Amino acid sequence: MIETILWFLAVGLSAVPLWILWRAGKKAASLDFRLSQNDASLLEDDGVIITQMTGLPLDTRVVPNAHVEIVPEQIPQTNGAIPETLA
Repeated sequence: MIETILWFLAVGLSAVPLWILWRAGKKAASLDFRLSQNDASLLEDDGVIITQMTGLPLDTRVVPNAHVEIVPEQIPQTNGAIPETLA
């Protein structure tokens, strides 16, 4: 009887590290897929820590620990004037 309980305990304790490895692999595959799809929600995801951004446009300032906010580009009007922003 004791041997059976010990076997179940051994199998259970072996399953925990395997489950952790499987979950980490699944998360890494999901991250790779989202990166390949240029998923913009990665910038706001709590489970993702962004340490470096590459492929930025020219004249881009990089400010460490700044809140990332995507702002649409201002398009000049037909008469050449730039629309005023509301302050």
